[in-house]
Amino acid sequence: MKTKHLIKFLSNSAHLDADLEFVDILKVAVSDGALKLNASDLVFDHVVKVKHKKLAKRANTDHSRKLVVNHLKGSIRAAFIKGIYEAASVYFQDILKAVVKKGINTDRLLGEHNKNFSCKEIIELGSYAKIQDAIALAIFRQLENERSTKALLEKMIKKLGLTIAEELITDALPYFEIRHKLVHAEGKADRQFCVNFPNIEAEEDKPIRLSFKIVTEANDTIIALIKEFDLQIVANNLVST
Repeated sequence: MKTKHLIKFLSNSAHLDADLEFVDILKVAVSDGALKLNASDLVFDHVVKVKHKKLAKRANTDHSRKLVVNHLKGSIRAAFIKGIYEAASVYFQDILKAVVKKGINTDRLLGEHNKNFSCKEIIELGSYAKIQDAIALAIFRQLENERSTKALLEKMIKKLGLTIAEELITDALPYFEIRHKLVHAEGKADRQFCVNFPNIEAEEDKPIRLSFKIVTEANDTIIALIKEFDLQIVANNLVST
């Protein structure tokens, strides 16, 4: 059995994966000349000068076409890393909301995290269900503010009373961290990243190369981690089904 939150996560990740597949097909099509049948003197036959002003300025050469599609491939792979992180983040938020509604040991759930609501905020929220959602979201935001994905995952596990294999966290962690580098450091690795994740083969102060291997492993390891979370959440009857 799966929670509806896992189904939502898997749906989102499938759309992201389809984007990776499509850009790969597009690259093959460009390499095979499918978008350039010499029907125009532009970089691609379907470029319209008044609409595609940037592409209209590109040289009509195979090299120029290769540059365009490779840049797109890199952008889609970066968007994939960011997107699957966001999908996982939404999953955790949804789970916390569902757990709060179902009922859980509040001492364990809150721990060192807390949130006080003013009378005005309570009135504006309007219902107990919305107050519960606000509490769950406040807890998650405080976890995010620690700026450590490993700490976030470990504290989520503790709050929910789960037992997740360390290997699953270790396998997924570098790809969560790559997302942070894409968002906050132009995708460049620092010394600590290179030391912590030697298997990524990144170089200090240089952009992390988002190879097919990297995005595939990001997809596989993050999905495996979320599936294990969900399996234990269902097994421990933490959310209503």
